[in-house]
Amino acid sequence: MATGHDLILSAVRERLAPHLGASTHVLVGLSGGLDSVVLLHVLAQLRNEFGFGLSAIHVHHGLSPNADAWATFCQQLCFRLDIPCSVTRLSLPDPTGKGVEQTAREARYHAFAAASGDILCLAHHQNDRAETFLLNLFRGAGVTGLAGVPDRRSMGQKYLLRPLIDLPRASILAWAVDHQLRWIEDESNHNLAYRRNFVRHRILPAITEAFPGAVRVLARTSAHMAEQAMLLDRLAEIDAQPCRDSAGLLSVARLQKLSEPVARNVIRRALQQAGIQIPAARRLEAFAAQLMGASGDSEAFVRMGSVGIHLWRDQLWIDTGMDQPCPAAYRLFCGSTAWPDGVLTVVNVPPEAEEISVAPLGHGQRFQPVGRCHDRVSELLRAQGVPPWARPRMPGLWRGNTLCWAAGLGWAEGTQASALYSLGEIIWQPDDPVRL
Repeated sequence: MATGHDLILSAVRERLAPHLGASTHVLVGLSGGLDSVVLLHVLAQLRNEFGFGLSAIHVHHGLSPNADAWATFCQQLCFRLDIPCSVTRLSLPDPTGKGVEQTAREARYHAFAAASGDILCLAHHQNDRAETFLLNLFRGAGVTGLAGVPDRRSMGQKYLLRPLIDLPRASILAWAVDHQLRWIEDESNHNLAYRRNFVRHRILPAITEAFPGAVRVLARTSAHMAEQAMLLDRLAEIDAQPCRDSAGLLSVARLQKLSEPVARNVIRRALQQAGIQIPAARRLEAFAAQLMGASGDSEAFVRMGSVGIHLWRDQLWIDTGMDQPCPAAYRLFCGSTAWPDGVLTVVNVPPEAEEISVAPLGHGQRFQPVGRCHDRVSELLRAQGVPPWARPRMPGLWRGNTLCWAAGLGWAEGTQASALYSLGEIIWQPDDPVRL
């Protein structure tokens, strides 16, 4: 059995070796902190043993005044180890609703997924797994959330591997000290306003004072939850089969034939496969309860992070544009404009179009499309199969307070005889609806 310095080398070798093949390229997520520096150092040694390609990626979030110095540190470290290093600079989106930590994490993983390489190695360790378990426990996560940090998973065209996941931070620190490694300290790691830091510096030390083996036990429990989550996924696939229609979509009427816990598990798995993170188990519980009591014409809604999940017409719809603002009213011009539910493109606008503005349809408007009856826009769009949450935010062409053209409906009756009808081509390209 490996002991001392061999422990880390053996652990990384054991996790990495089964995934190596001819010309395998290993990519390391390098922050410059203790954990990733040690992982890079160990992989540099194993590179000589296995002959795999090795490179590093440093993600520059721009959140710290020291971010440029960290990027330089990583590049210099890799230069000394003869390892190519790329720096990806990110411009983070508005963190409202998610928080800075989650927003930065999502952007970082997006950069990792886009980088070239066959295996992505990240330096999460046993303490990280224990911290994540506690964080998810406190927010009321279910089995999948308590599974926390997986030791491996697919990530697009590459494989994500965490070779240090079973090792305590103390062992990683000992390796770094013994090998006289240098690393950087992120000043935000001591900011207790971040929940993970509060768990790391306040809660976990208090727990380990009373239960010295708590980190190891919590990490092991998290691994057990990962096994249970895998089994629940298999059950969800089996239970979902009779609940899907000819198009492969879940039918709420068929889901209602299941018990609520079984239906909830099916929905959880479907959301997971759609790439939607469930913020807390209670959100899913509340939504499943709505579905189980819904009638044929019922509607239901729950927010899951930045997207909304709706019951409409016996199906489960994902509203990805919920938090995307509509463009402010603007004068009609040639070109394309992105809207929450599609793209509006205008070609060849004549001079007389200066009086025409583009703005959302809103609520309560009445409209008579060419060859159709006069009715409320919402009713006309409902007949077209447009979901209710998308109708008010679709674009329209206005002359003053008069709606002349509506996305999905076309021109108003009578516009053929006016100069408006000579406008260039107006093209509405709606996004494909996302359903479970």
